Amino acid sequence: MKEFRKIALFADLTEMDELLLKFIKGYDKLFDFEELYLVHQIEVEALSPELKEMLDEKNQTLEGLIEEDIQSKIDEVFGPGKSTIKSYIHPRPDFSELVQWLNKQKFDLVFLGKKKGLEGSGIFSSKLVRLLRTNLILVPETAKATITDVVVPIDFSDYSPKVLQSAEFIAQKTDAKLTPLHVLKIGIHYFPFVAGESQIQKSLEKEARSKFEKLKKKAKTDRELLTIRSFGKPIGNVIYNKARELNSDLIIISKKGKSDDEDLLIGSVAENLIANDKDISVMILQ
Repeated sequence: MKEFRKIALFADLTEMDELLLKFIKGYDKLFDFEELYLVHQIEVEALSPELKEMLDEKNQTLEGLIEEDIQSKIDEVFGPGKSTIKSYIHPRPDFSELVQWLNKQKFDLVFLGKKKGLEGSGIFSSKLVRLLRTNLILVPETAKATITDVVVPIDFSDYSPKVLQSAEFIAQKTDAKLTPLHVLKIGIHYFPFVAGESQIQKSLEKEARSKFEKLKKKAKTDRELLTIRSFGKPIGNVIYNKARELNSDLIIISKKGKSDDEDLLIGSVAENLIANDKDISVMILQ
């Protein structure tokens, strides 16, 4: 896996920006970023008379005012004169235009903040996850900039070798515990038959471990696979609950999985894990 060198952070001009900058500062010690862009999209078509009057008095543009605000936060967290940190203010509320610019930049990783319980705050992030052609990490407001325990769900899709290899790279870089996790799905119609259900589970576990032994060689890892039952619950919820139980800091997944339709832009498990009620950082790999 290539290093995370060129990264971006979405700034929304709230206290979340400072939290994310501190989070990135912690990650910078681990990954040694070369370039960081703070990106903000202006969401108004026209200025109100009051705002226009204030800008005229200051002999300032809206873009310039936003840049000053962002720069003050950068200086507060990183100190002044950090030349590797830049800002980009997208001047129009044209989302598709912003996505085109981001994709052209070929960032290695994009950071998005996630505010738990704030209605509508996940819509922007969800759109970006669907349309960006880059790796993303969604960071909840309660997250700490540490990586001590990583969970990587394995579904044995074509994406699994790359995701496991990337997770191994990150775990080694941060000296974190890494748990490859596979969720066993047993049909609900087997539940009344306890003996049969037990035999089916053993058979599925054996098959999963056999597949994982082959996957380990491709991903160049010696980790052991943890298998758990879904009990008919959504796979994303099962993964999240296990990650909470393990006190994990980060879940690493692919944008799409084995059971997702090729026409989908994002898989159902990824969609579930980035929901606003989840408070573990999630890295989504392309």
